[in-house]
Amino acid sequence: MFGGSQVINQLKNLIEEAKKNDVSDIHLELIGIKGRIRYRIDGLLQTKLEYSKEMLESIISRIKYLANLDITLKNKIQEGCIIGGELDSDDIRVSIIPTVLGEKAVLRIRNNKNYLDLNKIGFNHYNKKLYMDLLENNNGIILFTGPTGSGKSTTLLATISELSSPDKNIITLEDPVEILISGINQIYVNTNAGHNFAEYLRAILRQDPDIIMVGEIRDYETASMTTRAALTGHLVLSTVHADSSIGAITRLLEMGIPSYLVASTIKGVISQRLIRKFCLRCGGEGCLDCYGTGFKGRKAIHEIITINDLIKDGIIRGLSEKELLDIADESGFKTLRNNFEEEIANSLTSKAEMARVL
Repeated sequence: MFGGSQVINQLKNLIEEAKKNDVSDIHLELIGIKGRIRYRIDGLLQTKLEYSKEMLESIISRIKYLANLDITLKNKIQEGCIIGGELDSDDIRVSIIPTVLGEKAVLRIRNNKNYLDLNKIGFNHYNKKLYMDLLENNNGIILFTGPTGSGKSTTLLATISELSSPDKNIITLEDPVEILISGINQIYVNTNAGHNFAEYLRAILRQDPDIIMVGEIRDYETASMTTRAALTGHLVLSTVHADSSIGAITRLLEMGIPSYLVASTIKGVISQRLIRKFCLRCGGEGCLDCYGTGFKGRKAIHEIITINDLIKDGIIRGLSEKELLDIADESGFKTLRNNFEEEIANSLTSKAEMARVL
């Protein structure tokens, strides 16, 4: 068995290296009779090093101890977090799952340096203007859509931070609460414990809110309560799973929200993806600084659709996504592909990256 100081030092080194290289997740897992450490950098997993099985198990036990989890349980899913302590961490989310080979741990590293700065999300000038205009609304729904890991929650939290002021009552419903924001009333909706967003939405409407953030609209009940909040004079920001901005409208209709309510409450939809940027040191050739990938760092790209009168009328008339998109195109709508091609033209990323993401 390895000594405590040796295990602690190994774990500290992993965390320090991860923070230095903007790693979002650390994967600790068994492959055969060895332990493997992988870093997720700019959205892609990269093998960092290998340990003996015994060392990996010792490190995972230490992680569980620091996250206040039960180190004696080896066959149970456990989740927790590490704040402060010997790792000097702001917030590390810990997930432990049992596999046929042994326990696998994933550490989510929260790098806060750009986290709440809306100017550093990646909006280009055109889309930033569209988005800020949407935020001028005093009521209605602004939706974000995109696949898991596309940065939707990051943009929402940066937006909430931007909107925060002493004269506004802002309440968020999150699962989980990723980062605390000063001056904001944040609520953890523990869906694993049987709670749901609609339940809390119903309650906070009696808390005199100005702006509400709902982590995700997942079902009819949440969609219905969100629509009600928008109709009664509140600005609601939320996410929904869909492939495109137009697709988010269809998703609400599929949940059972009447078309006239969708048309009257949604102010705009933002579809977002994260793209890798060329490494500034090597310009895409590959170097030690970018682990030989040619890319270092990511930025968001967007497509934003503002629900104007013509699109509202199309929603009420039950037009298809293709027909709604044609109407949006006539108003100057720029798709994700259009915005991606601009980034390629500005030599910030590659066509291969566009193919990977889109």
